[in-house]
Amino acid sequence: MLSYIIKRLLYAIPILIGVNVLTALLFFYVNSPDDMARVMLGEKNLTPEAIENWKIERGYDKPLALNTKAGGLGVVTETVFFEKSLPLMWFEFGQSDRENKDIGREIRSRALPSFLVALPTFIIGLITYLTFAMLVAFMRGTYVDMWGVILCVLIMSISG
Repeated sequence: MLSYIIKRLLYAIPILIGVNVLTALLFFYVNSPDDMARVMLGEKNLTPEAIENWKIERGYDKPLALNTKAGGLGVVTETVFFEKSLPLMWFEFGQSDRENKDIGREIRSRALPSFLVALPTFIIGLITYLTFAMLVAFMRGTYVDMWGVILCVLIMSISG
């Protein structure tokens, strides 16, 4: 059992890295650092120097994924992707660019209320599903079993 748990935890590492890479690629495909700076600075303060200063302050002045000007490990580590993504592995989300709020604190303050809203629905659903499953299993090979399976397939076919 312990080897199974360790194997599953080791599977999580490439999954987390893959999700992180995909999210970063999609984010920077939609928002370039120049576009983010233009939105944050507004129309009044929009000068090339202001955009560059904004990018330098927030660490967006480096290359996205590969820094060909750096040597050694700096090719990978001196990039926006590495500097923004590595702290996420330790749940350090940093500050928001717009309001300068601690993102981790915001998530923690909203996680418990969200959990408390979802918990009753989860418990009621779990009791309902288990009751239905036991009823169908108890009446195996009867019309209740056949119609129960048909009903489950129909319900699973409906999108959320």
